[in-house]
Amino acid sequence: MKKFALIGCGKIAGKHAESMTRVGKLAAVCDVVKEKRDAFAENYGANAYDSIENLLQHETEVDVVAVCTPNGLHAEHTIKSLQARKHVLCEKPLCLTVAAAWQIIETEKFCRRKLFVVKSTRYNPLLKALKKAIQENSLGKIYSFHVSCLWNRPDSYYADWRGTLFPDGGTLYTQFSHYIDALLWLLGDVAEVKGFKMNAAHAGSIEFEDTGVAAMHLQNGAMGSLHWSVNSYRKNHEIALTIVAEKGTIRL
Repeated sequence: MKKFALIGCGKIAGKHAESMTRVGKLAAVCDVVKEKRDAFAENYGANAYDSIENLLQHETEVDVVAVCTPNGLHAEHTIKSLQARKHVLCEKPLCLTVAAAWQIIETEKFCRRKLFVVKSTRYNPLLKALKKAIQENSLGKIYSFHVSCLWNRPDSYYADWRGTLFPDGGTLYTQFSHYIDALLWLLGDVAEVKGFKMNAAHAGSIEFEDTGVAAMHLQNGAMGSLHWSVNSYRKNHEIALTIVAEKGTIRL
């Protein structure tokens, strides 16, 4: 039976714990907040730790570590887990800097362990069908695209670490990284990008933008745009992708 450890016992951790118990055992949990780690430990019959160092030192039989801590701690916790010879499932985003990403990749190679990043949008049935159509050239040449990410996040949402440059990182890390990943997964890498951003409605509660636009030129020749905002009136408005191609136009 596979044994799992959970680093960080916040909101998303519950979904990870439920999945772990379907395929193995949640053996250990870690959180700096005693009430959170104790609650998970009691619910799942796991050992509780106040630091990742203590957990990795004592839980030698754990096979996979799930990193569910705040964004800015993902790199540190992922690297420490890999160095302890554990496979790692890291919540999005993987990290906040390119340098940290390369360090994680090199650590994974050196330690000969597997790193998985949560990119669940790739498993959306419609996106999988679109990916297949693009791979089979059913749409012909891709001309252009637009991604619209319009959500609502009131000031009350930004408590604790949310809203800070570190460890939150910003709107594109916390809210919309799934959809940037989906775009690149479908259409390939970016050759050139230019953008604008501003803090229109959260000047007193966050340290980064709440609205932005970016124009992109992809390596496959397609051009397009991304518009993101957490200022949608009262509720989330949409996550939408439009692709204009030689043999069709698609909007999801």
